[in-house]
Amino acid sequence: MERLPRIAHVLWQKRIYRVALMGIVAAAVQSTLFVILGIWLTLVRPSTAVLISTETALLINFYLNNRFSFNGSPHASLPLRLVRYHTTVLGSFFCQWLFVFVTEHITTNMYALLTAYAAGAILGFAISYTGYRLWVWEHHEEASSSSSKI
Repeated sequence: MERLPRIAHVLWQKRIYRVALMGIVAAAVQSTLFVILGIWLTLVRPSTAVLISTETALLINFYLNNRFSFNGSPHASLPLRLVRYHTTVLGSFFCQWLFVFVTEHITTNMYALLTAYAAGAILGFAISYTGYRLWVWEHHEEASSSSSKI
């Protein structure tokens, strides 16, 4: 039983595990909203529920990753990181929406919609993590500071 906290500590030191954990939290919120809005209560079409739930999860995920996953490295200003983050996750966002949109036009089967939703989320994680690591939280000098060095 003593090994469990030590293993958790070792995993917490690896950024990809922190990003994955924050993604799991955001995905839980996103999935709950998607199911409630688009499948259970059918307040909106499933593809619209993807848009609403994804944007909510994106903001939660940005906050959590900014606070816990990438807080130790120098990077651009908060507004610029938020713009970069949204730009980066557009690929993931579009992928998930497209999978559900196509599926809802083929069938109304709940399991098919949930499978399309999950497939889009899995592919989206790979797209998003790459963008996070390479662009959002990586240090980039502002154009003004580059020109001042000349």
